[in-house]
Amino acid sequence: MTPSKTLPDKNRERTQKPEFLVRTISAVVLAVVALGAILASQWTFLLLVISSGMVLASEWGKLVRDDGFDATALIQAVSIAVVTILVALGRFDLAFFVLIVALVAVGFVNFAAPHVAWSLAGLLYTALPIGTLVWLRSDQAYGATAVLFVFVVAWTTDTISYAAGRLIGGAKLAPHISPNKTWSGFIAGTLAPAMVGYAFALALGGTTAWRLALVSVALALACQMGDLVESAVKRRFGVKDMSGLIPGHGGLFDRIDGLLLAGLLAGLIALRDAANPGQGLLIW
Repeated sequence: MTPSKTLPDKNRERTQKPEFLVRTISAVVLAVVALGAILASQWTFLLLVISSGMVLASEWGKLVRDDGFDATALIQAVSIAVVTILVALGRFDLAFFVLIVALVAVGFVNFAAPHVAWSLAGLLYTALPIGTLVWLRSDQAYGATAVLFVFVVAWTTDTISYAAGRLIGGAKLAPHISPNKTWSGFIAGTLAPAMVGYAFALALGGTTAWRLALVSVALALACQMGDLVESAVKRRFGVKDMSGLIPGHGGLFDRIDGLLLAGLLAGLIALRDAANPGQGLLIW
């Protein structure tokens, strides 16, 4: 190899190492905060969710309207807070009513704007998955474990996809949407969480390990789809990251894009036992 090719390669390696370290540290810090909120109580998790909803509202507003602190972002943030509180209290009827009112308000405020559909989509894109995760956590017996399960699957999917893509490389998954994603990362990141489901089943007891492993794979696939959806939206608006909030990751949306769709799918699966959603997700 000629010196002209070797030097750039070494420079690239030196650049990638600090980037990977920063990304890892940020992920660990976020994981510790999330774990603490999930395990402490339903209300600490609710506080985490409400805070996250405010950040997501700001990032979405900045993306689609170039203003993260306008009336629409305020409506979105407040409605997410109210909806999640009502879900935590078991008032699903009022939560649904508030969500409808919020959608009408967002539509009214942005009636003549070209981005009205995107503003409405942003509210649904955040409120539904977040509300679903709060509902899962409300299960007294299995709530904390169910939410932890979804988070661990999402983290595993993200980590293994990133690592496999970097180490194995290969054909690109969707080069026009997300140039860095590879088929190797997609396949590894989708299949590896099966081990998470199997491990949770062994720890829980009373559930079928291979079925919970399949649930993990389904959630991992939802994570991958969520990542691609957000990448497509960002490409539509010509941005690389939703914000610079999290070092090494970008914005909060960039960090939890997969978790949002995985949480929504987890809620649909949990409808098997709507009175005990955590049990409906975990016990097979």
